[in-house]
Amino acid sequence: MPDVETLKEKVERVIEERIRPALRFHGGDIRLIEVTGSDVKVRLLGACCFCPSAQSTMEDVVTGSLREELGDEIGRVILWDAISDELLDFARDFFKRKQAQSL
Repeated sequence: MPDVETLKEKVERVIEERIRPALRFHGGDIRLIEVTGSDVKVRLLGACCFCPSAQSTMEDVVTGSLREELGDEIGRVILWDAISDELLDFARDFFKRKQAQSL
């Protein structure tokens, strides 16, 4: 029986072998959020998160690598830039402490 990789496994392989090393070279990283149908949703991390070149990194490095390796298997590659729960919790705790100090 042949070894059949799912699209998610293929995307994870391309991220690990090609995309992540390129991003880490510049102090960044990437997280695969989900694969829905042929669409891939990712989040840029580290230095890439707030970089002015994030959009071109998405197009050139992320989308380019995925399309080069996986061709028509990939639909849209979506940059997910929502605020993480961890950051929201940190902000809430920070403002609660500030408010308590001012009382």
